[in-house]
Amino acid sequence: MSRRAEVAVRLQKRGFQSVNDLARAFGVDASTIRRDLDKLEAEGVIQRTHGGAVPIEADYPHVARDVGLHRAEKVAIGAAMAERVLDGQTILLDAGETTLEVARHLRQSRLTVVTHDLRVGLEIATKPSMNLVFIGGELLPSGFGMWGPASVQQVENLRVNVAIFGAVTVMDDGLYSTSSYEIELKRKMRSIAGEAFFVADSSKFGREALFKVFGFEDFTAGITDAMLDPIRAAQLPLPVIRASVPPAEIPESAAVRSI
Repeated sequence: MSRRAEVAVRLQKRGFQSVNDLARAFGVDASTIRRDLDKLEAEGVIQRTHGGAVPIEADYPHVARDVGLHRAEKVAIGAAMAERVLDGQTILLDAGETTLEVARHLRQSRLTVVTHDLRVGLEIATKPSMNLVFIGGELLPSGFGMWGPASVQQVENLRVNVAIFGAVTVMDDGLYSTSSYEIELKRKMRSIAGEAFFVADSSKFGREALFKVFGFEDFTAGITDAMLDPIRAAQLPLPVIRASVPPAEIPESAAVRSI
């Protein structure tokens, strides 16, 4: 792991760290740490403060940063993905806002759903025709997903037909995250699935992030919204389905971009 990645992990685990503390911990001078922090801030991983930095999630330890953003797009993506789930399948739903929308749109009469997201689990629990398998562990410091050795061990004993993953960032060579917490668990989840899809609204494409989680070779297809440039979608090495968002639900800013 690079020094910059280790700095990010240290901040995620400990909260505020001063420049001098980080310089001592990594055996480098303060100017080197400041450059690392500037880069991490540009990537959206941390926030610079007077004399140091904090992780973005520090003020809201159990709430994801993008809750409520791009709601209409996520609803459209969730519906499009749910339509592709076959009756009788066993599926795995990753943690996240968009996978929660997938869960809300599932209408199959026979389905087994595996998840490590508290909200996804609660949503599936309201559907009497569906069987819920919940992956336990330790609650992640940001969001609603469980993680840790217990989670990985439980997943190792499962097999699913389809895994559906969210994405913090979709770059030219795969899916990335601003945190390293879930990488092992996500990769283990992919290893137990016959095939996989990713769901990500158009704002996630082209963002900068530090940790690569998956390459595109891990997926059958991706589902996004119609705001993504079709040329950009066509340049990716797998099918990317662009779900239509009802015009009345498209945010004004998005409508302006599409003109």
